[in-house]
Amino acid sequence: MAQIKKINHVAIAVTDIEQALVFWRDALGLELHHVEEVASQKSVVAFMPVGDSEVELVEPTAEDTGVARFIAERGGGIHHI
Repeated sequence: MAQIKKINHVAIAVTDIEQALVFWRDALGLELHHVEEVASQKSVVAFMPVGDSEVELVEPTAEDTGVARFIAERGGGIHHI
């Protein structure tokens, strides 16, 4: 059986990165490293390092994406690890 040795990142689907940062940055104290548009995924991503991993806030920029459908069906939250 394989052992998990590291988690690269935890992606959190959000409708508004700035609003989500109020919790993740301001309340929890995570440092925002940078925000980047990922055109190929039709999203904007905020990267916040946590030890050897990252929390990524993912905001869709189009309604026809997997993240947008995820939010529409389930609301924001953990999208993938």
